[in-house]
Amino acid sequence: MQKQDSIYGEKLIESEFLKYADKSKTDSLKIHLKNSFDIYDEDNFKFAHIDAEELAEFNFDFFLPQLNKMLTRRNVNLVVKTANDYETTNDIVINDEKLNLYTKKELDNRTFWDTAPRNFLKKVNELLNAKNSDEQFYLLYGGNDLQTLLLTDEQHLIILEYYKDNEKEKPYKP
Repeated sequence: MQKQDSIYGEKLIESEFLKYADKSKTDSLKIHLKNSFDIYDEDNFKFAHIDAEELAEFNFDFFLPQLNKMLTRRNVNLVVKTANDYETTNDIVINDEKLNLYTKKELDNRTFWDTAPRNFLKKVNELLNAKNSDEQFYLLYGGNDLQTLLLTDEQHLIILEYYKDNEKEKPYKP
């Protein structure tokens, strides 16, 4: 597997996967990418642990600081707060735009754990598109293990190819 790690790690490096990484940590991140295909390091400014429960319960302080660290490097900033009527609407406000995280029906049938992060990150992806970003957020896993990767189309394809035999490791669009 190490040879495969090296090949795919090199492909990610060539696709500018570390473009926004802290320059003082780039060499170390390259080694980890080549030796173990470690794409889940917050120092690459591509990865964040979200936790669907925290998001669905309006606890943005859990993940927003990491998202903003990533987005600030791309000249994007998120200001997220609960809407005044969030207890009845399940709405939030992202950069002064109201967004419904999930409906009452989704809350009742317990699909809101999936819906909330999808709606949230779809909106963030729209903000990235408006800034002409070539990156989009992709989700990994779900529930308390929900994580996100900020990837270009090329980087996403490299990761999909690497994990071609492991469906649960494949990042998916919100």
